[in-house]
Amino acid sequence: MPRHLYPELEALAQRISALPHLKQNVLMRYAILGGLETSVEKTAAELAEMAGVPAPHFSKARRELEADGWLEFTHKEGQVKFFRLGERATGREVVVPLHRITG
Repeated sequence: MPRHLYPELEALAQRISALPHLKQNVLMRYAILGGLETSVEKTAAELAEMAGVPAPHFSKARRELEADGWLEFTHKEGQVKFFRLGERATGREVVVPLHRITG
């Protein structure tokens, strides 16, 4: 029987299999760079270049994935937003959301 080296990635791949390929690519990129809990601190332009897609396409897919619960906004530096995998992607309930409250 083959040994599964990355069961979390295999489970994620199964959860996202019905999504369009670009959205699968975006989510797997976040999973590889940030794991299940860590925010990925790269700009959309950097991630789009890594994925080999135009930045506007990447950004649109990311916005849709956030709206659907696949990605979670974690914080912002200037105009740059950062994200991590959301509950729908990880299959885990987030006990303490990372959204910062500003007054």
